[in-house]
Amino acid sequence: MKKKFKLFDLNRDGPGVSKDEKPLVPNLWNMPKFYFRNFTKVLSLNFPMLPVWLLPFLAAYLYVTAPSMPTETSIAFSSLLGIKTINPTPGIISLLGIHGFQLPLQTYDGVRIWVTVGIAVVFAVLWGWVNVGATYCARGMFRGDPVFIWSDFTHAVKRNLWQGLLVGVLDTVCISVLIFDFIYFSNVGGTFTLDFFYFAILGVCLIYMFMRYYIYMIIVTFDISFYKLLKNSLIFSILGIKRNLMILLAIAVVAGLNILLALMLWPFGMQGVAVILPVLYLLPTITLFKAYGAYPVIEKYMIG
Repeated sequence: MKKKFKLFDLNRDGPGVSKDEKPLVPNLWNMPKFYFRNFTKVLSLNFPMLPVWLLPFLAAYLYVTAPSMPTETSIAFSSLLGIKTINPTPGIISLLGIHGFQLPLQTYDGVRIWVTVGIAVVFAVLWGWVNVGATYCARGMFRGDPVFIWSDFTHAVKRNLWQGLLVGVLDTVCISVLIFDFIYFSNVGGTFTLDFFYFAILGVCLIYMFMRYYIYMIIVTFDISFYKLLKNSLIFSILGIKRNLMILLAIAVVAGLNILLALMLWPFGMQGVAVILPVLYLLPTITLFKAYGAYPVIEKYMIG
């Protein structure tokens, strides 16, 4: 009796690797071959990762559709407006034209604020679990294990429920703080102290990004304390610098191709395709790249 064909059966194993195909050496040149060999599994892995995409899109929608209020961008605007009201000379009117630009700034009512806070909380809770489940599946792809996306994903989440939650919340907070600091110090400067903090934050962002290559991989591979998890991830961010840069290059290439595709589609009115297409593969692709680069380092120093 033939089995019924299921197009979106996430527990159905893929065709695997042919016996005639030799295992690939995990270097930069073999990365495209490894990626396309697992491309169908990457697309399947995207389904349980979709909540990570949907929540930021919902938050962005709430921000874009919120009512806006004109806000001055220059501190001289109020003074010039007052002087113009009393004495509207041509010079004052000209200065007001230069410094009077107002930027529409979105305003939030109580409902939008609470909904946005709720989205942030749900995102922080799901973030760690999604990364744990996806990393476990990506590790299986790298090792050539039989991968059943849904069952492997849920198994990893259940096995690392509390540690995944704690690390996910901490990860969300760290990423948010680093992004805020980077944006802030990018827009201020001109003094030695501010420039120093800008480059310091840039360095911390780079180190933490490298640490994230290993944090979730260590969680799904070892039963380890929270302190040792962070310590080992920090050590591997230095020891695995060559592979870390390889992962960074691969992610940059994929991001660049997505931007190029968006620029090509935009003039033809295909903005929706340019936005939605990366949703189908970008997150699991990055997860697979991180597993491809990070697991050999962990295997070398922690597994032997």
